[in-house]
Amino acid sequence: MTEVSKQELGVLKSIWRRNEDGKWIVHDIQGIDLKPQKGFSKDYFKIKNDIHLLTQSPAPIMDDFFSSFGETEFLLKQSIVPIVAWNDGDSEIKCIGTGFFISASGYLMTAAHVLRDPVDGQYTNLTQVDEKSFQLSKTLHMGIIIPPNPAMRNAPFTMHPAMREAKIFVHPVEYAYHWGQDVSSPLFHEKPRFEYNVDVAILKIKENVLGGGFQPLNIGMHSLKVGDQAMAIGYAKMTNIPRNKNGGIGEFQHDLFVSVGSVKSVYLNNQEEKQTSTPGPCFDFDAKIPGKMSGSPILVGSGILTKGIVSRSWQDEKHASGCLVAPVMQLKLQNDKSLLDLMNFGNEGIAKIQAGGI
Repeated sequence: MTEVSKQELGVLKSIWRRNEDGKWIVHDIQGIDLKPQKGFSKDYFKIKNDIHLLTQSPAPIMDDFFSSFGETEFLLKQSIVPIVAWNDGDSEIKCIGTGFFISASGYLMTAAHVLRDPVDGQYTNLTQVDEKSFQLSKTLHMGIIIPPNPAMRNAPFTMHPAMREAKIFVHPVEYAYHWGQDVSSPLFHEKPRFEYNVDVAILKIKENVLGGGFQPLNIGMHSLKVGDQAMAIGYAKMTNIPRNKNGGIGEFQHDLFVSVGSVKSVYLNNQEEKQTSTPGPCFDFDAKIPGKMSGSPILVGSGILTKGIVSRSWQDEKHASGCLVAPVMQLKLQNDKSLLDLMNFGNEGIAKIQAGGI
């Protein structure tokens, strides 16, 4: 763990807004230090909360004003979110994993096995629409959770009543992508199993109807090497959320955890050579990864770039694997465009990190 102690822990947070032409631009950038609460170790901890102001010029970002200040954990929860699913009539909302925004317009990354949890857990059906498209049951709802800023309740200006009264904001998934194929079993009584090309899924979250953009983390095509500090941030051991008879949400508390280790092995050619059981280009790192942290971002080095996604943990308490972000950037999405295309040519609010910054 010598690599961990060499670098301070932090996340580079950006605030996005639309300019006069309606295009997404970075309004301001601020680093947020991550410190453990008292009683936790430096390599696995709940976050100590300090107050942060991400911009000194809030006037141009009124739609995103309440995402620009607050406690450390609140600001991270604007970017790193629980992924949830439930059926009509369920008494609780299932918390199935962690995800993180990669664009101001609502593109989000998680692990593919998190996306498929309703299918694998057999609480929804999957219907084939065409050669590459499938539809979940109409009774199933999937979404993500973002907490409101407590300052909304007493804000001295006009806003939508739902923003003042909300305990949480649940934003529904519009559509999603993952890559793989069904593989038939030689045994007639066994159903085909799904074989992942990569354990990564891209979700598109519906546009925020109350205004404002989503607040993404920075991703990039930069390399990762053995010995790099690897920091995962996610929702460890989330419990499901109770629903009352009217469909409202009961009391609950989800805490972010930071788990720090170092990269031990990198498998760039894993899809062809099958060097490890984690699907696709991936890496191993020595951090504690409890349940429900699947899909969490893995920030490498000083916390500027997200280079991986938590795929799984092993029996050893400090042995986990992550899928690399960079190879997924070139896979095709809607309209035959990739995330790399959207970063370079689109208007989705995806930061392009270069040598001198954004």
